[in-house]
Amino acid sequence: MARRNILDVIEDILKILDKKKELSVKSIAREVRSQWETTIKALEFMKRVRLVKERQGKTSHKTERLFSLKQASVITT
Repeated sequence: MARRNILDVIEDILKILDKKKELSVKSIAREVRSQWETTIKALEFMKRVRLVKERQGKTSHKTERLFSLKQASVITT
């Protein structure tokens, strides 16, 4: 994967979460074609500025982090 600007990654995450509603970190990283570390940094920043919300999901034996857009978020393209 080529090096990408963090702002481009954030824009892609917003577009994907607008369509898919809720995804895990791994799914988001795969969809935006970004490295896992970059995706985590972008999601943590978006959580701090209240663009996304996080909840703990349970799949079989491990807990996963699920992210979705907050209701007040407005996306314009």
